[in-house]
Amino acid sequence: MSNLQPQRSTPSGAFLLFAVACGLYIAMLVNAATPLGGGEAAFSDAIASLFLTVTLWIVLALLLVNGALMGEMPRWSAIVAVMLVPLSGVAAFVAIDMCSRHIQWAIAFPTTLPPLIAAYAMWARLPRLRALFPSSAISLSSWIMVFVLSIAPLILALYY
Repeated sequence: MSNLQPQRSTPSGAFLLFAVACGLYIAMLVNAATPLGGGEAAFSDAIASLFLTVTLWIVLALLLVNGALMGEMPRWSAIVAVMLVPLSGVAAFVAIDMCSRHIQWAIAFPTTLPPLIAAYAMWARLPRLRALFPSSAISLSSWIMVFVLSIAPLILALYY
């Protein structure tokens, strides 16, 4: 008798995207935490910060697409992700700009948003994680946290 049980593939693409996201995340935080110079140095730091943030959020979006296509993600969650992931990228860049204006506690937003989005994407991709946490609870709580952490720096930037 032949073994007709389907083989599960190793999510190597998800792990590779996750590793790239981790590297970009560390680079973004180092860039945000270092003090800016004056003149052209401040401009180049801002461009580097924009580049790192945009690249990180593209990788996070690809990680979510991988989780949705190769794993299991509720349809409503994918629709919410299409709206909230770009918003969270803008919010992270605004928070990094706040850090450049010596509002150091604003680093909390770009510090928490990428791991939250990446963790959700890995949950969607990995069957063992999906078995541990129920779909509706993890999806709803993740996107509510992303929404709150995305709106907060946009509102706070008006006052600081």
